[in-house]
Amino acid sequence: MLRKAREILTGGAVDFARTWASVAATDLAYKAVSFAVLAPAVALFIRWLISRTGTRVVADVDIARFFVTTPQGIVAIVLGGSLLGALTAVEMSCLMAIGLAAAGGGRLGARRALGFGAARAASVLRLVGYMILRVLAVVVPFALLAGLVYALLLRSYDINYYLKTRPPAFWAAAALVAVIAAGLAALLVRTIIRWTLALPLVLFEKVSPERALGASAALSAGRRPLIAIVLLAWAVFALLVFLGAKAFVQLVGRTGAPHAAGSLPLLLAFVTGLLFLWALFALAVSVVQSALFALIVVRLYRDARPSHSHLPHEAGAGTRVSKRWVAALAGVALAGAAGIALLALVVTRADREVLVIAHRGASAEAPENTLAAFRLAADERTDFVELDVQESSDGEVIVVHDSDLMKVAGMPGKIWERTSAEIRGADIGSRFDRRFAGERVPTLDEVFAALKGRTKIVVELKSYGHDQHLVERVAALVEAAGMERDCIFMSLDHRMVADLKRLRPQWRVGVLVAKALGDLTTLDADFLAVEARLVNARFVRRAHRAGMDVYAWTVNDPAWMLRVMSRGADGLITDKPALARRVIERRDKMSDVQRLLVALLIRSGARTDTLASMEALRP
Repeated sequence: MLRKAREILTGGAVDFARTWASVAATDLAYKAVSFAVLAPAVALFIRWLISRTGTRVVADVDIARFFVTTPQGIVAIVLGGSLLGALTAVEMSCLMAIGLAAAGGGRLGARRALGFGAARAASVLRLVGYMILRVLAVVVPFALLAGLVYALLLRSYDINYYLKTRPPAFWAAAALVAVIAAGLAALLVRTIIRWTLALPLVLFEKVSPERALGASAALSAGRRPLIAIVLLAWAVFALLVFLGAKAFVQLVGRTGAPHAAGSLPLLLAFVTGLLFLWALFALAVSVVQSALFALIVVRLYRDARPSHSHLPHEAGAGTRVSKRWVAALAGVALAGAAGIALLALVVTRADREVLVIAHRGASAEAPENTLAAFRLAADERTDFVELDVQESSDGEVIVVHDSDLMKVAGMPGKIWERTSAEIRGADIGSRFDRRFAGERVPTLDEVFAALKGRTKIVVELKSYGHDQHLVERVAALVEAAGMERDCIFMSLDHRMVADLKRLRPQWRVGVLVAKALGDLTTLDADFLAVEARLVNARFVRRAHRAGMDVYAWTVNDPAWMLRVMSRGADGLITDKPALARRVIERRDKMSDVQRLLVALLIRSGARTDTLASMEALRP
């Protein structure tokens, strides 16, 4: 069996060596065409999804709720998965056609290979649709089991308690979920092996998609260990190629950057070349991985069906790829690299003030949401202190993030079920550090008294579905303390944002977002506080045109701070306000070219200590 696996893998490699020009041209052309199809399809899908919810944007929990609990969401998963799977399967179809032609001693050029794939696209789409439905039927029971584990073991307290302290219930849940995941993985691997030959059967024998999965299972019987070994070998090779390409580019960067570090023009030229090299390698790796997979599956198919080792005659012979076509592709790649550099320059030229927003105070150095953390943040010259507010059972507005105090004090019971006195009786400092023993949960008016005149405040309205009059009570406390000009407000709950905006239209109110579908800039908000990975130049420009500021959370690494600033973010929400202040001050002293280089180097994977050592980047 190992000998047969080696023959198949070697044969796939030989086929790739013989057909690499046609394979590369076909795959590159297909990726361009599929992107042109996929981009508008995704846009239309998002528009349809949002139209079914009755809102303009679907964010965070609403996304999961839509896909899990509504018929439209389930249909969306099937259709979206089918489209993505079909695009990949048609790509494989084109490459498999080249492989089967080569096996018969012929040649198939890119143009005819693409035509072959297009002619069978409808059948491939149906096949992928059946696959998606079958996979969902397998996944859903396992997902329900994982949900049951969560409900039984991890629902007693706030999830942050389990993630931070990891009590026995956490490990029990983790072990059970691991067993469930292993069972699901084993079943999916078995299914993939059984279905490996389904696509060649549809392509080369015109087996109907309805029968192809069963036919593949029957044809693979007795060959499944062989198929498993071959596919595993391909997966290992694909991973090694990716890691090798990444390591090589990083080695070039680490080796070459110090030699260019003393000259801005030389460093700029080097970084631009490095980005182009990385793009070229990424594209080459993708082509090699896709092509080898298609060619070894064809070899597996030929081994199982030796009588069908020639491409159907209607595919015909192909044409060679011209040097002019290859040159055009290289020109497009160079233009893309230049466009990226120009875009980075445009973004880094934006000379906007960047705010430091201390996330729950200086929470890396003091217990979160305590007066100690807030005072320390003010000492460290933060522009805003961010804090979370909820209501106790007796209507007091208190400053606490989680739904209970298990993480910070080991106290069970939901916040809305306990009185203010009970909550404030807990020591929330000792678990962080004994130096903070005796720190208590503060009330919002206590925070106002401590920070008034020292720094401004971002008040996050927490909603766990139990708030009674939180918006009204917060508004009253702000006005009673005379803090109207020193507070801004935000929430994950769009209802609370709308309620506060309606109650106090002149106040600055924003939306807190981790994940979203739709255009966030259409929301009725003054700013957007978004997870750092959502911050890109296009999003920031759109938000600014809509009159919104963009604050990125939670950024504690200098490289990430520089990254989001290079993309135009207006504020850094961070656990380390002193560090953020130092990073901002250093960047403010840089020239536009230095900022551009920092942005490009960070996007190339440069570490903060590497940047600090470069003479050309020192203000």
